Amino acid sequence: MKSLIPLALLCVGLGGVAVLSEPPREPPRGPYQAPLLPRLEMLRVLGAGQRSLITDYYWLQAIQAAGRGGQSREATRYLDLFYYADLVTDLDPQFLKVYLYAGNTIPTNLGRETWVNTTEARKILEKGVKYFPQDSNLRLFLAYNLSYFHNEHAAAAEHLRIAATIPNANRFIPEMASRLLAFNRSFDAALALVESFRDSERDPEMRQMFDERVQEIHRERVLIQIDDAIKAFQAREKRLPQSIGELVARGDLPRVPQDPMGGVIYIAEDGRSASTSSSLRLEPIDYRKKVLEQNKAAATQDAPNSP
Repeated sequence: MKSLIPLALLCVGLGGVAVLSEPPREPPRGPYQAPLLPRLEMLRVLGAGQRSLITDYYWLQAIQAAGRGGQSREATRYLDLFYYADLVTDLDPQFLKVYLYAGNTIPTNLGRETWVNTTEARKILEKGVKYFPQDSNLRLFLAYNLSYFHNEHAAAAEHLRIAATIPNANRFIPEMASRLLAFNRSFDAALALVESFRDSERDPEMRQMFDERVQEIHRERVLIQIDDAIKAFQAREKRLPQSIGELVARGDLPRVPQDPMGGVIYIAEDGRSASTSSSLRLEPIDYRKKVLEQNKAAATQDAPNSP
């Protein structure tokens, strides 16, 4: 009889694992298998009195998963972190640092700006914004993810617009927001945002910067109108126009446009409009370094050994 006790305990243990565990929440990728995690409902019932302890345990598992991923070069190296972070934030939706850390660690660059696991990172960040709508860093990181990885510039611009109005937000967020708003032709929203910051700014240099951005937005509006005229001309004539004057002569533009910043507008070699007042347009740019620096400052206290 005694010899049956270990077998019985083993069966109970295996049964407990089967009951408490659930399949991966997302389909596996090729040979990759997501970690077998306890069912959330069972954890909530059986661990109701030890919720914080269980949460901390799986947060440590998440950090260790990130550490293991940092030693790998596989495309799925940080996917374990996603599943652990998702479980941790289900157990404790108010665990802010998990969203900040996991949302920016999960995306994986395979080289030459070939990124994977960006959708998983987006899910974590969107989940964080749901519970922390007034956290400017979360909206900043989500906007970066949407714009850089998914080309959803309009949604990114809206998150940045909201983030710019949150107290103590990063000072470069209004610049990012106005750039994306202008890129999406939301010129009135971009102007309203920048002018509100300019009017409340006491630093003369910052006021000057906002004044310049106002003029850049006006210029971008003109340049986009010309870009539309160039596209219409090209679709009709099957060639690029030779000059701005030809666009006016053919009726694609009502008059020769003027640059609000005093430059001369012309058609560049790439077939788009440009101005001598600046070689740059108000378009999305890579803010990865700034974003990751902000994330590192927010997360290193809880993840000192993270990659």
